[in-house]
Amino acid sequence: SGTGKTSTLVKYAERFPDLNFLYVAFNKAVVERGKSVFPRNVTCKTFHSLAYGSIGKHYKEKGKLNFSKMSVYSISSLIQNREGQSLFVRAKTVSQTLESFFASSDEEICEEHTPIWFKNTHGERRLVSREEKRINVEEAAEIWHNMKKLEGDAEKKYKMTCDGYLKLWQLRKPQLSGYDAIFVDEAQDCTPAIVDIVLSQTCGIILVGDPHQQIYTFRGAVNTLYSVPHTHVYYLTQSFRFGPEIAYIGATILDICKRIRNKTLVGG
Repeated sequence: SGTGKTSTLVKYAERFPDLNFLYVAFNKAVVERGKSVFPRNVTCKTFHSLAYGSIGKHYKEKGKLNFSKMSVYSISSLIQNREGQSLFVRAKTVSQTLESFFASSDEEICEEHTPIWFKNTHGERRLVSREEKRINVEEAAEIWHNMKKLEGDAEKKYKMTCDGYLKLWQLRKPQLSGYDAIFVDEAQDCTPAIVDIVLSQTCGIILVGDPHQQIYTFRGAVNTLYSVPHTHVYYLTQSFRFGPEIAYIGATILDICKRIRNKTLVGG
């Protein structure tokens, strides 16, 4: 935190004024800040805005775009009532299955996307059985099939979500042409779907982030900084956001909790 990750990218872009760069991040606030600090040869976008320009806008034009995720209540109205099962509980597991699929790089919904546990109507945790997983996959796949449809009034209850059109965009293997390199900020919070998009590009790729600041694991994020092949790695270990006392505490926590000892955090 405060080590100058974004500032380093700014200086890099300024060093090569004849090149065109794309700065992308998951968080809109991060991108808005980027727009105020990067030079003109850098275009700042969120992954969702890129996907919207290619896919999402068509669903908005048809009145089939839901800017929030599909609620459990709405899913419960789309699945069949089955004897011995709570409709709301099953809708919750179907929702989790869809969210897991959207975050993944997979092409189709499968049992790996279904949750392992669920809470019954008494609040007790239960394992999802193999049969329940099969049903979850079938119901999630049917909802996804109808979400993708652009035509027909009947399908408007199956509205496309933001993560849904990002998933569709990823499946189409988009090429972000016109850029010499892509800056991916907060790379520790990229989902496998986003990683797949990034790695499919033919231009240069620079990943920036802090593996110890991962906050979107609940959305299926993976620590891209550890999982993506690289040619060069550079560490920024001096923070300008706090002094040596806080830096010492932070370094101690990393040492004790994560056994990080080869890179000492410096403050001031």
